[in-house]
Formats: sequence, C-alpha cells, structure tokens
Amino acid sequence: MSCLNYSKWDHIEVSDDEDDTHPNIDTPSLFRWRHQARLERDAAWKKEREEFELNYKSFLTKYNESQQKLNKARENNADNIQELQKDFDKLEVEAKEWLVKETEMKKKERLRPLNIDTICKEGKSKTI
Repeated sequence: MSCLNYSKWDHIEVSDDEDDTHPNIDTPSLFRWRHQARLERDAAWKKEREEFELNYKSFLTKYNESQQKLNKARENNADNIQELQKDFDKLEVEAKEWLVKETEMKKKERLRPLNIDTICKEGKSKTI
C-alpha cells in the first residue's frame, strides 16, 4: 500500500508532446490552437477574478461605512437610526451572499486544471 496521495496530479493538462495526433492533422497548428485556447481561458479566469475582487472591495467599503454611520447615530441618539439599521441589515444579507460567492470562487480556483503556467511560479530571481 502506498501512503502517498497522488490525486493532486489527476487534473493536470499534460504536455502536447505526449499526444498522438492523426496524420492528416497539422500537429504544430493543433499545438498553437490548444495554447491559444489555454491563454484565452486563463485571461477569462483572471478577468473574472479581478472583477470579483473589485466588486467585493467596493462592497466591503460600503458595509464598513454603513456600520460606522450606524454606530455614530447610536452614540448621538440620532433620529434616523431605524433607517440606518434597515440599510445595514440589507448589507448583512448581502454579506452572506458575498461569502457564498467567495467560497464558489475558491472552489473554482481549486478545481481549475493545472498547466505549465499555473503549476510553476518563480520563487527567486537573481540577475547580475
């Protein structure tokens, strides 16, 4: 019995060199098409991730501002506490939705197939 878990390697997009192609298919063109498709998928993922982070940051600022306004209104016994509380409750419901979206994004990122661009990251670079 093996004690090592190799399931991490099940979702790797392997190198194109290992594929057997039909003799009537132009192999370099096929490799270029696959590479282009991979780059497009990566660009779409990056755009989706950046859009999510931007919207999430704007939500957090709105949430924090609402919380501060509500706290100041409570300290000063302002007249609009109920209105601010209602807005804050809506934002709390939205916060729960954002947590669900965040877990979905993490799941998508975890289940994303690994390839040469996502496996390897440069740890250190030294140029003279």
